[in-house]
Amino acid sequence: STAFVDRRSTQLEIAASGTMNCRPIGVGHAAPEKIITNVDLESVVDTSDEWIQTRTGIAQRRVLTGDETLRSLGVKASRQALENAGVSAEDIDMVICATSSPDDIFGDATAIAAELGCTTNTVAFDLTAACSGFLFASATASQFLSVPGTRMKNILVIGEDALSRW
Repeated sequence: STAFVDRRSTQLEIAASGTMNCRPIGVGHAAPEKIITNVDLESVVDTSDEWIQTRTGIAQRRVLTGDETLRSLGVKASRQALENAGVSAEDIDMVICATSSPDDIFGDATAIAAELGCTTNTVAFDLTAACSGFLFASATASQFLSVPGTRMKNILVIGEDALSRW
């Protein structure tokens, strides 16, 4: 998750220049707790750690289990991003959640905004895109921030996907 603000200097100088009318001012991250190694997969499918690593470079992956949800990870990462940016949830004008695998078929953005404590004036929506979703959501945030006369100053962009659940 990343909090965006329109043309404002901050302590976090992540993006010094670029073509978008916004830049990251805070970042956060979250990942599932459960780790499944290639050795773990050897007992489930006919493969080996060596075969997977030589072809993909992957030694382990993280998967959602039990009560852990994609939305809870989005909230955790968003809280970190807001804290890192020094921005409160009440100051967020829009939440864009980029995902191809929301917990709710109608999307996660509104629930995340509510759980963070954003105001009822905060616009929240999901943008359905997988690997490129965060980039598309960032470009979308830039467009909203560059509208002449906009009152939007802070947009929270969340990239989340869970294609493996165990």
